Amino acid sequence: MAHRKSPTRAAKQRRIAHFLAQALHAAAPGQSATLTGVQKADLEARTVGRVVFPWDADYDADRQETNPAFQYYPLVIVYCACETDVLVRMGVAQDACLAVSVRSGGHSTAGYSVNTGGMVIDLSEMKGVVLDEDRALVHVLPGTPFEVFNGALNGTGWHVPTGACGSVCVAGFVQGGGYGYTSRTYGIQSDKAAAFRVALASGTVVTANERENADLFWALRGGTGGNFGVVLQVSYHMVRLPSVWGWSITWQAEQAAQVLALLQKDYTRQGAPEQLGYMMNLGYYNGQVVYMVQGMYCGPRDEGYAAIEPLLQIPGAQLVVDKVGTYPELNNYFEDHPYPLPQDLPDGICETKASGYIDKPIPQAVWQQVIDQFHQAVNPWSMVYTEPYGGAIARYPVEGSAFVHRHVDMDIVIDGCWRDEGERVKVQAWIDGLYDLLRPYMNGHVYQNYPDRTLKDFANAYWGDATYRRLREVKTKYDPPTSSATSRALHRCKPRLRAGRGAEPCGAQGTQAEAGTA
Repeated sequence: MAHRKSPTRAAKQRRIAHFLAQALHAAAPGQSATLTGVQKADLEARTVGRVVFPWDADYDADRQETNPAFQYYPLVIVYCACETDVLVRMGVAQDACLAVSVRSGGHSTAGYSVNTGGMVIDLSEMKGVVLDEDRALVHVLPGTPFEVFNGALNGTGWHVPTGACGSVCVAGFVQGGGYGYTSRTYGIQSDKAAAFRVALASGTVVTANERENADLFWALRGGTGGNFGVVLQVSYHMVRLPSVWGWSITWQAEQAAQVLALLQKDYTRQGAPEQLGYMMNLGYYNGQVVYMVQGMYCGPRDEGYAAIEPLLQIPGAQLVVDKVGTYPELNNYFEDHPYPLPQDLPDGICETKASGYIDKPIPQAVWQQVIDQFHQAVNPWSMVYTEPYGGAIARYPVEGSAFVHRHVDMDIVIDGCWRDEGERVKVQAWIDGLYDLLRPYMNGHVYQNYPDRTLKDFANAYWGDATYRRLREVKTKYDPPTSSATSRALHRCKPRLRAGRGAEPCGAQGTQAEAGTA
C-alpha cells in the first residue's frame, strides 16, 4: 500500500503555518489574547489531540457545558488524546500563567469545568475500558462515559456502581464520590476505586493507592475533580453481579405523601435490605405530575418483590416495570420506561439545582407540603428526586476517604429549569420555597457532585472542617507553595486545576475545586 501522509497531521501543519504567519487574533468576549502566534503554533504542534481557539468554527459548541446557564469563554480548549497531551498542556499553561479547568463530561452542576480567559483540558476523547478478570479489576480512562463503561462490562457478570446518566464520565464522578442504583449494595463508586494514575501540576505522573501516595488516594475519593492533579486513569475493584431485577411503582397524588414518609422510615438507613436501590421522583410527563419510585434489586426477583411489597400495599400502587436483566440493560431501560426521558429539551433550557442531606424524620404532613409546593412548578421540566443512603454506604468508615456523607437517610435534589431571566427568578423562588420546607430536616451538608455556587460555607457543606483541613494539607503536599519571591510568582502561574467560586481552596495558594460531576 502506498505511504500517505496523515490527514490529521496535514491539517495541523496548515494551522501551525497560519499561527506563525499571523501573530494576533481577535479574542472572544471577556478575553484578552495572552498566547503569541509562536506559542499557539507550538501548542498545536505538540498536541496529538485537537486544539480549539475562539476563532475556530466549533468554538461556541466546544466551550459549552451540558447546562447552558453557564457561559464562559476560554482562551483555548485542548481535547487531549493521550497522557502526553495533558502534561504538555499543563506546561504551556504554566508558561503563559493561564488558569486551567479540567473537563471530562461537562456535567458540573455549577459550571466549574470551564472558565473565561484560561485553558480547558478536556479529557472526553481519552476513553477506554480494560478488564483484568484474574485480579477482579477494571482500568478505565477519565473521559469514558458510563454508557461505554457499562457497555464494556455488559454480559461479563462483573459490575462497578455507576450513575444513572449515561453521558456522565468517570473522572469527575468518582472524585466527587459517585452515587448510583447499586450504591446501597456496593457503596459509593469511589469506595470501589483501587488506584488512580494522576498527572500533578509539577509535570510528574504518580500512582495513588492504599500503599503509594495513600494520602492522595484518600483525597481523590471525594475531594472533587481537578484539585490535586489531572486523573489519567481509574482502576476499580469489580464485584460479581450477573443480573438485577428492575422495578418501578407509581401512585396517585393522594398517596404520594404517605409513600414518601414510608420510604424514609423503612427504605433508607433501616428496614429495606441493602440489595435494594432506588430513586423517588416527582416529575412531569405529558404535562401531568408523576409520582414514581424506580430501582434495582441485586438479587432474585422474588426477594426484591418481597422487599417492596409494603409499597405495593398502598392504595393506588401500580407495578409498571417488572423486568430481569443485566445492570447495563436496566440502566438503559429506565431512560425509556415507564416514562421516556426527553431526548432534547427546547433550545436554551437552563437548569438550577439545589440539594441537601436529610438526616431527621420528615412528618407526612411536611411531605404533603413539599408535594403541594412542587405543584407550583413554573414549567414541566422541573423535578424533585431522592437518593436513599444506608447499606454499604453507611458501613464504609467516614475517615476512609474524603467522601464523608455516610450516616444520612437520603440526598434530596430540587431541579428547576428556565428559559430567560424572568423565568429564572420565578424558578429560584420555587426552589427556595421547597428548600425552606426541608431545611429543618437537613444536616447542612451537600453532595459535592452537586456543587452550588451560592453556598456560603462550602467547606463545611462538602466535607466538614476536619476533612477540609486534611484536604488542604494534601493539596499543599502535592502542589506545594515555595519560599522565594521568584518561586512564589511561578507557583501562582501554575495550572490552577480549578474552575470557579463556590468550592473554594483546598490549597494555600487559593486553588479552587471543580466539585463537578464530570
